[in-house]
Amino acid sequence: MNEIMIEGRGLKRYYQRGSETVKALDGVDIAIRAGEIVSILGPSGSGKTTLINLLSGLDAPTEGKLVIGGKPVAGLSEDQLVEVRRGMLGFVFQQFSLLPTLTVAENVELPLLFLGLRADPARTREILAAVGLSERAEHLPRELSGGQMQRVAIARALIAGPKILVADEPTGNLDKATGESIIALFKKLAAEEGLAILLTTHNTVFGAEADRAITLEDGRIVKEEMATM
Repeated sequence: MNEIMIEGRGLKRYYQRGSETVKALDGVDIAIRAGEIVSILGPSGSGKTTLINLLSGLDAPTEGKLVIGGKPVAGLSEDQLVEVRRGMLGFVFQQFSLLPTLTVAENVELPLLFLGLRADPARTREILAAVGLSERAEHLPRELSGGQMQRVAIARALIAGPKILVADEPTGNLDKATGESIIALFKKLAAEEGLAILLTTHNTVFGAEADRAITLEDGRIVKEEMATM
């Protein structure tokens, strides 16, 4: 059985809004394994963003047990959470956030600079090949389509060799056909690289393509469906 990369038990995240306690997440149990794609679904205000922030180490739970990559994170400071995320997680967002003056290869290699690592051109070529952009390494972002820019963002998230890929609305700015190609790429990465992939989406069709689709409502899991294929 594949290794558990993220495990949460009894996760709660409460906020104070004046005299009111907002229960953004109210007792969630979840586990995500290597090589598995899990989609988080639900309407605005359901707790999707809060859950993804907890499971990716961007925030810590108010209560409950949370382990990321074998490291307990409940109660950690922001500096300690940074250390948990470093090299373990790669992030892909709805906005591509590519630097317009850098080439595709330079954008992909950028995270290594912040990690204090030296770029390996062979590794960059390998990652670009994996996302189908071998011929675009020296192009600038303005020369790419939306789908190609999202693939650059995915390559950038992969360059440091993370074990977990977190994708927040990765198809939100893409047309249907391009979105389908991104989901197909995620399936390939999970199957061939053993990545655990956690994604949020408002597109229920794309969400159903995951190995598991988890639906939230009022900070609680109300439905969990396994892939039928």
